[in-house]
Amino acid sequence: MKNFILYSALILLFIGCGSSREFTAQDNQAYQNLKDLVDSRTFEIVSNRASPFASAAFSRVANSRILGPGNSANNIDITANANRLRIKGDSISGYLPFFGDQNFGGGYNNNKTSIEFDDVPKDFQVTHDDQKHTVEIRFKIDDTYRNSEHYDMMIILYPNLRSTIRVQSTTRSSIEYTGRVSALEDVKE
Repeated sequence: MKNFILYSALILLFIGCGSSREFTAQDNQAYQNLKDLVDSRTFEIVSNRASPFASAAFSRVANSRILGPGNSANNIDITANANRLRIKGDSISGYLPFFGDQNFGGGYNNNKTSIEFDDVPKDFQVTHDDQKHTVEIRFKIDDTYRNSEHYDMMIILYPNLRSTIRVQSTTRSSIEYTGRVSALEDVKE
Protein backbone atom coordinates (compact mmCIF):
# COMPACT_ATOMS: atom_id res chain seq x y z
CA MET A 1 0.00 0.00 0.00
CA LYS A 2 2.87 2.39 0.83
CA ASN A 3 4.41 1.74 -2.58
CA PHE A 4 1.08 2.40 -4.30
CA ILE A 5 0.74 5.77 -2.56
CA LEU A 6 4.35 6.66 -3.34
CA TYR A 7 3.97 5.74 -7.02
CA SER A 8 0.69 7.61 -7.25
CA ALA A 9 2.28 10.72 -5.75
CA LEU A 10 5.19 10.50 -8.22
CA ILE A 11 2.86 10.11 -11.18
CA LEU A 12 0.82 13.15 -10.09
CA LEU A 13 4.05 15.12 -9.66
CA PHE A 14 5.19 14.28 -13.20
CA ILE A 15 1.79 15.08 -14.66
CA GLY A 16 1.77 18.41 -12.85
CA CYS A 17 5.28 19.27 -14.10
CA GLY A 18 4.33 18.34 -17.66
CA SER A 19 1.49 20.81 -17.98
CA SER A 20 1.97 23.56 -20.55
CA ARG A 21 2.65 27.13 -19.54
CA GLU A 22 -0.10 29.68 -19.87
CA PHE A 23 1.08 32.76 -21.75
CA THR A 24 -0.26 36.23 -21.00
CA ALA A 25 -1.46 38.66 -23.65
CA GLN A 26 1.84 40.51 -23.23
CA ASP A 27 3.79 37.24 -23.79
CA ASN A 28 1.74 36.52 -26.92
CA GLN A 29 2.35 40.05 -28.26
CA ALA A 30 6.11 39.78 -27.67
CA TYR A 31 6.12 36.43 -29.50
CA GLN A 32 4.15 37.89 -32.41
CA ASN A 33 6.58 40.84 -32.59
CA LEU A 34 9.47 38.35 -32.74
CA LYS A 35 7.79 36.39 -35.54
CA ASP A 36 7.20 39.64 -37.46
CA LEU A 37 10.86 40.61 -37.01
CA VAL A 38 12.05 37.26 -38.35
CA ASP A 39 9.56 37.39 -41.25
CA SER A 40 10.92 40.83 -42.21
CA ARG A 41 14.37 39.26 -42.70
CA THR A 42 16.08 42.50 -41.63
CA PHE A 43 17.70 41.94 -38.26
CA GLU A 44 21.04 41.59 -36.56
CA ILE A 45 22.30 39.51 -33.64
CA VAL A 46 25.17 40.73 -31.46
CA SER A 47 26.49 38.16 -29.02
CA ASN A 48 27.98 38.69 -25.58
CA ARG A 49 29.10 35.13 -24.67
CA ALA A 50 30.77 32.31 -26.55
CA SER A 51 30.57 28.71 -25.35
CA PRO A 52 33.00 26.52 -27.28
CA PHE A 53 33.01 22.76 -27.07
CA ALA A 54 35.72 22.42 -24.43
CA SER A 55 38.07 19.65 -25.53
CA ALA A 56 40.89 18.54 -23.26
CA ALA A 57 43.44 20.49 -25.32
CA PHE A 58 41.38 23.69 -25.31
CA SER A 59 40.71 23.32 -21.57
CA ARG A 60 44.45 23.15 -20.91
CA VAL A 61 44.97 26.37 -22.88
CA ALA A 62 42.05 28.06 -21.10
CA ASN A 63 43.40 26.99 -17.70
CA SER A 64 46.57 28.96 -18.46
CA ARG A 65 44.37 32.07 -17.96
CA ILE A 66 44.98 33.24 -21.50
CA LEU A 67 41.26 34.03 -21.86
CA GLY A 68 41.31 36.65 -19.11
CA PRO A 69 39.65 36.87 -15.70
CA GLY A 70 36.10 35.58 -15.35
CA ASN A 71 36.32 33.34 -18.42
CA SER A 72 36.49 29.57 -18.58
CA ALA A 73 37.02 27.03 -21.34
CA ASN A 74 33.28 26.84 -22.06
CA ASN A 75 32.10 30.37 -21.19
CA ILE A 76 33.93 33.35 -22.71
CA ASP A 77 32.85 37.01 -22.50
CA ILE A 78 33.00 38.49 -26.02
CA THR A 79 31.35 41.86 -25.36
CA ALA A 80 34.66 43.58 -26.21
CA ASN A 81 35.07 41.53 -29.41
CA ALA A 82 33.50 42.66 -32.67
CA ASN A 83 30.83 40.17 -33.64
CA ARG A 84 27.55 40.10 -35.54
CA LEU A 85 25.22 37.95 -37.56
CA ARG A 86 23.07 39.95 -39.95
CA ILE A 87 20.13 38.77 -42.03
CA LYS A 88 19.08 41.19 -44.75
CA GLY A 89 16.71 39.81 -47.35
CA ASP A 90 18.12 36.63 -48.83
CA SER A 91 21.71 37.32 -47.70
CA ILE A 92 23.29 36.42 -44.40
CA SER A 93 26.59 37.83 -43.21
CA GLY A 94 28.43 36.97 -40.06
CA TYR A 95 31.60 37.67 -38.18
CA LEU A 96 31.94 35.56 -35.03
CA PRO A 97 35.16 35.15 -33.01
CA PHE A 98 36.18 31.52 -32.79
CA PHE A 99 37.55 29.73 -29.72
CA GLY A 100 38.27 26.03 -29.88
CA ASP A 101 40.03 23.36 -31.90
CA GLN A 102 40.54 22.92 -35.61
CA ASN A 103 39.69 19.29 -36.26
CA PHE A 104 41.91 18.55 -39.24
CA GLY A 105 44.11 20.01 -42.01
CA GLY A 106 43.69 23.06 -44.13
CA GLY A 107 45.25 25.75 -41.95
CA TYR A 108 43.86 29.22 -41.52
CA ASN A 109 43.87 31.37 -44.63
CA ASN A 110 44.99 35.02 -44.57
CA ASN A 111 45.24 34.97 -40.77
CA LYS A 112 41.44 34.74 -40.61
CA THR A 113 40.66 32.73 -37.48
CA SER A 114 37.08 33.90 -36.95
CA ILE A 115 33.93 32.45 -38.48
CA GLU A 116 33.12 34.70 -41.44
CA PHE A 117 30.49 34.42 -44.14
CA ASP A 118 28.54 36.69 -46.48
CA ASP A 119 26.37 34.82 -48.93
CA VAL A 120 22.93 33.47 -49.72
CA PRO A 121 22.52 30.40 -47.48
CA LYS A 122 21.46 26.93 -48.52
CA ASP A 123 18.52 25.08 -46.91
CA PHE A 124 17.17 28.16 -45.08
CA GLN A 125 14.31 27.13 -42.76
CA VAL A 126 12.30 29.03 -40.15
CA THR A 127 10.25 27.12 -37.56
CA HIS A 128 7.85 28.76 -35.09
CA ASP A 129 7.34 26.79 -31.87
CA ASP A 130 4.06 28.12 -30.49
CA GLN A 131 4.28 25.86 -27.41
CA LYS A 132 7.62 27.35 -26.29
CA HIS A 133 7.27 30.78 -27.93
CA THR A 134 10.55 30.43 -29.79
CA VAL A 135 11.62 30.86 -33.41
CA GLU A 136 14.28 28.55 -34.82
CA ILE A 137 16.27 29.39 -37.96
CA ARG A 138 18.48 26.81 -39.66
CA PHE A 139 20.71 27.17 -42.70
CA LYS A 140 23.99 26.08 -44.27
CA ILE A 141 26.60 28.55 -45.44
CA ASP A 142 30.23 28.55 -46.62
CA ASP A 143 33.12 30.43 -45.04
CA THR A 144 34.24 33.53 -46.93
CA TYR A 145 37.99 32.87 -46.67
CA ARG A 146 38.29 29.09 -46.37
CA ASN A 147 37.10 27.02 -49.34
CA SER A 148 36.87 23.80 -47.32
CA GLU A 149 34.88 25.30 -44.44
CA HIS A 150 31.11 24.90 -44.32
CA TYR A 151 28.78 25.74 -41.44
CA ASP A 152 25.49 24.27 -40.27
CA MET A 153 23.88 27.11 -38.34
CA MET A 154 20.98 27.00 -35.89
CA ILE A 155 19.62 30.18 -34.35
CA ILE A 156 17.02 30.18 -31.58
CA LEU A 157 15.28 33.48 -30.84
CA TYR A 158 13.13 34.26 -27.81
CA PRO A 159 10.39 36.90 -27.31
CA ASN A 160 12.61 38.81 -24.84
CA LEU A 161 14.99 39.26 -27.84
CA ARG A 162 17.61 36.89 -26.46
CA SER A 163 19.37 34.69 -28.99
CA THR A 164 21.38 31.50 -29.21
CA ILE A 165 23.54 30.71 -32.24
CA ARG A 166 24.91 27.17 -32.61
CA VAL A 167 27.64 26.57 -35.19
CA GLN A 168 28.67 23.15 -36.47
CA SER A 169 31.70 23.32 -38.74
CA THR A 170 33.31 20.87 -41.12
CA THR A 171 36.81 21.57 -39.78
CA ARG A 172 36.44 23.11 -36.31
CA SER A 173 34.93 22.16 -32.99
CA SER A 174 31.35 23.25 -32.27
CA ILE A 175 30.63 26.58 -30.63
CA GLU A 176 27.55 28.40 -29.31
CA TYR A 177 26.96 32.14 -28.89
CA THR A 178 24.38 33.92 -26.75
CA GLY A 179 23.30 37.50 -27.29
CA ARG A 180 20.47 39.76 -28.41
CA VAL A 181 18.57 40.30 -31.64
CA SER A 182 17.43 43.70 -32.90
CA ALA A 183 15.78 45.12 -35.98
CA LEU A 184 18.30 46.20 -38.59
CA GLU A 185 17.00 49.77 -38.70
CA ASP A 186 17.79 50.00 -34.97
CA VAL A 187 21.40 48.96 -35.57
CA LYS A 188 23.98 51.69 -36.05
CA GLU A 189 26.01 51.10 -39.19
